[in-house]
Amino acid sequence: MTKKKEEQKLSIDSQEPQAHGLVTRGGISLADYQGEWLEDVRAQEAHEHDDFSAEPTSQSSKRDELFQSFARQIAKIKRLSDEEEYALGERIQKFNDKHAKKKLVMHNMRLALKMAHQYRREWTSLMDLVQEASAGMAIAAQKWDPTIGTKFGTYAAYWIRAQLTKFLMTNARLIHTGNTRAGRKVYYSLPQVRRKLLLAGENPTAEAIAKEVGEDPKEVELILARLQSQEASLSAPLDYESDKGTLEDTIASSLANPESQTTRNEVERVIQDLIASFENTIKDERDLAIWRENLIANEPINLVDLGKRYHVSKQRMGQLATRLKRGFRRHIIEQLGPTTQLSWLFRED
Repeated sequence: MTKKKEEQKLSIDSQEPQAHGLVTRGGISLADYQGEWLEDVRAQEAHEHDDFSAEPTSQSSKRDELFQSFARQIAKIKRLSDEEEYALGERIQKFNDKHAKKKLVMHNMRLALKMAHQYRREWTSLMDLVQEASAGMAIAAQKWDPTIGTKFGTYAAYWIRAQLTKFLMTNARLIHTGNTRAGRKVYYSLPQVRRKLLLAGENPTAEAIAKEVGEDPKEVELILARLQSQEASLSAPLDYESDKGTLEDTIASSLANPESQTTRNEVERVIQDLIASFENTIKDERDLAIWRENLIANEPINLVDLGKRYHVSKQRMGQLATRLKRGFRRHIIEQLGPTTQLSWLFRED
């Protein structure tokens, strides 16, 4: 093999970064650390952290150093030529070659780092963002068809952006945004649609955005309201300087007022007492079974099944049940008086 061919050999064994801790998604080992392409952001990072070269003293500076270290290792991996990417894509499509997928992802990690860095202000940890960007690239490597003429980087950018947006949509807020199909569509396209409307000199209202994305204005209004509002704890005090209760105290209760609840509890107690006292008057075993297992049971047994147990026809069991109902009505009148309203009792009769 000539020296030129050796340089073109598709092998990254000596070029992969020695990343600490790898996870596997789709059969591909992905680095667990995150950041942006080193050369693109070095000047900005130095500007934001004037003392970056000093010994790290906070968790944030440690993450920055970890990001820089990982980016430097990724920088050692050479870019693939179009022919090499095409060959790897064919091996993935035809043979589901996991080693080819790993090569394709690892040699394009610069793109994942760069796109993850674009979302750095949306999430506290760049490492989380790069992990999601790597996962998006792994999906792209599995689905990319090199025969359609689209470069892998162009195709992978879509999946990386989708994975990052999904991650932020699910985790950026305590209350999830865009849980429906229409909600996810609005959430994904909202920045581009807003920018388009502003460039056209239009006000990006909910109605205008809904018209652009082809969704219900109410769904758009819901997404906008969630994005523009902030979560608040129900246990947070209304006034930190005085004891005026919490936010939860201002929410109307779905329960009945104390007077109505007390009345309801008293009525339930009286009914339970009447049922118990009437049951004590039933001496026949068959009648007691009809009363307990059919008339007052939460899951009543059919009278046909009870009739088979006592070798009695369905018609006879119905007659016995009707007699028990009438007896219970008389018992209530005897206990509560003749003016008691009984229209609610055994209405089917």
